[in-house]
Amino acid sequence: MLSIFKDFLLNLFFILLPVFLVPFWTEQEKGPKRLRLYLPTVCYAIVIVLCITLPVGTGNSYIFDLRQIPLWLGSLYGGTGAAACLAIVTITYRTLFGGIGIFITAIVSIVIAAASSLLTKKFERLPTKQRILLTTTLSFGSGLLTVALTGGMAPSALPPLSVSLMFLLVQPASMFIVCAFREMARHNIALRKRIIRAEKMEAVTHLAASISHEIRNPLTAARGFIQLIEEQPLAADKRRQYARIAMEELDRAEAIITDYLTFAKPAPETPEKLNVKLEIERVIDIIRPLANMSCVDIKTTLSPFSVMGEREKFRQCLLNVMKNAIEAMPNGGTLQVYVSIDDGRVLIRIADTGVGMTKEQLERLGEPYFTTKGVKGTGLGMMVVYRIIESMNGTIRIESEIHRGTTVSIYLPLASSLSSSRISDKEKQLFAVL
Repeated sequence: MLSIFKDFLLNLFFILLPVFLVPFWTEQEKGPKRLRLYLPTVCYAIVIVLCITLPVGTGNSYIFDLRQIPLWLGSLYGGTGAAACLAIVTITYRTLFGGIGIFITAIVSIVIAAASSLLTKKFERLPTKQRILLTTTLSFGSGLLTVALTGGMAPSALPPLSVSLMFLLVQPASMFIVCAFREMARHNIALRKRIIRAEKMEAVTHLAASISHEIRNPLTAARGFIQLIEEQPLAADKRRQYARIAMEELDRAEAIITDYLTFAKPAPETPEKLNVKLEIERVIDIIRPLANMSCVDIKTTLSPFSVMGEREKFRQCLLNVMKNAIEAMPNGGTLQVYVSIDDGRVLIRIADTGVGMTKEQLERLGEPYFTTKGVKGTGLGMMVVYRIIESMNGTIRIESEIHRGTTVSIYLPLASSLSSSRISDKEKQLFAVL
């Protein structure tokens, strides 16, 4: 009895292999579509051959095995064409072994193929639990038909009653297990596709919100300078300076739009040597109207060290950090910007005296859509900052205390021309002072 049970388990193993492997193969986009379409039928045909080749060891002329399970599954899930192919494979291969079982196999296979062809469309519309119940019932019915035909056509070939009962119990139980796993795999594939589709939609949402966030900064700056030109009596050189800055900010907005339009196929980066002092001064010029409106005093201690990076992205990073710092001081305060060398790296420290953040808020800083500004924030500014600093091979460290303010420390590699003996005498003096 134990040997018979082992033979059934071996058949069950053969049947379960394509249940797990076929969904994985067919889900891949590689290979011809026709091959992926016929792959399940081919695999079930191979399983039928294996089950007939390694049957249950009853020692009788009739071969007992679990070939009907892959025949049912392949026919119900594959349709009429698959049912006909699998039935032909079953009958053809069984004829090689001879015996009265050939006729029984032919009758049962034809019945299964015909029943599957009639049920396949309805079967696809059934919910998961009903599909499992239906396949289990059909499997028990075909097993009962097999035993009845064997007893009627070849009583001498009928195995002991215990083996027949085991067959009638094991086949539907095996079908229940196999179909449950098959439905589970099918459900997981459908769920994974929905997740991928949801992620794509979320990516579109992120992209739209990010574009809105990043373009708002240069447009706000440009609008502020244009408003100053229109409303304030200014000298001609000052008007030209403000107009130039407004034009540069509009150009920066255009560059941001171009970057996002080529997001799917990004252009290669073109880093250049950037003077940190000049870049920070340029950003402060842009942010100063907002600071004045918020009664924020900007204090700087700058040094002309150089780093490698993309100019617009670096400015965007600094602008996001300084804008956050100013917005964290709605009742006024002091914004300190300090540049020095720390352990061979350029340190840019931006500190405010604003409302500060809790430890929990600090841990989530940089996550998409996480913001401490309520409805006014998108939660994308600091995410962009982290990505830009990472692309420049730098690190960022943020310290904050409630009602005491926040300090953002950005560490960037010193430009290669400054990291060797080619450092100028003036820069060496700056190192010594610092």
